[in-house]
Amino acid sequence: MKKHLILFMLAGLFTFSACSDDDDNGDTQDPIVGTWAVVSIQPPAININDCEETSTITFNSNNTGSAIFYSAEAGCAPLTTAGAWQNEGDDTYSINVPVLGDVSGSVDFNGPNEFFFVTENGVTITFEKQ
Repeated sequence: MKKHLILFMLAGLFTFSACSDDDDNGDTQDPIVGTWAVVSIQPPAININDCEETSTITFNSNNTGSAIFYSAEAGCAPLTTAGAWQNEGDDTYSINVPVLGDVSGSVDFNGPNEFFFVTENGVTITFEKQ
């Protein structure tokens, strides 16, 4: 059951909540912009299988986003979602997870090709740039 909740949360990451206040002055691009894949989830340690590791999330520079998520439990059928994302400042991003509601988390970039999203309840999701 816990794994299903985490998978719903991952799917929910692909439906983002945007705020009307935009701190971006157009001079620099947010480092989260790009297409990313989920590579690990901690805790609990959830192994990403071959089907799920093909899932991707795309953050666009205009604060919109889209994702294709594959779940082994759903027979590797794709779940496609779209929405928006918001950088709240101080490495905090807001998202809307349908199962849990509005969620904020901190993002820690490990160079230009990897970041860690840490939710308020301590779940860390590692993403790699595609």
